[in-house]
Amino acid sequence: MAIVDTYTARTTGTTVNASTWTPILGLQPATTKRVFVVGIRIDIGVTTAAAGASVLFQLMRPGNSGSIVGTSAITPNPHDPAAPASLATSYATWSTAPTTGLVLWEQELPFTTGSSWEEFPPSGYEWVVPTTAAFGLVVAVTCSTANSTPFYTDLVFTE
Repeated sequence: MAIVDTYTARTTGTTVNASTWTPILGLQPATTKRVFVVGIRIDIGVTTAAAGASVLFQLMRPGNSGSIVGTSAITPNPHDPAAPASLATSYATWSTAPTTGLVLWEQELPFTTGSSWEEFPPSGYEWVVPTTAAFGLVVAVTCSTANSTPFYTDLVFTE
């Protein structure tokens, strides 16, 4: 039996057509239980961006945590089919979007179809989302050039 329950919050392809900082996935904790992000996966979908372009992915605590309003919640998937529903909620759209804040992790990738990266920090170095955070963490992209491209992101977390 697992000591904790593990879940994945996943976007299904958030299309971005901008060269500005754009949030693509957020994780909102429950007020009763901390969340520990134990992994992140990022992927670039089919793009026609010119050679030499890049995308910066960032995982951060948003600057406006208390005023973010997520819309269309994404249900995190449990890794154990017998696990209860996650207490945390994830979003890929907002009526009041996150703003830049404290960067916890970042990775720059070439802006080419299929570029991907995953990061799983060693045990004890997880990114913690405390219950006091009104809106815990957000993944955002900044493209070096505007190009309508889908981005896929997974946040693997435990409760």
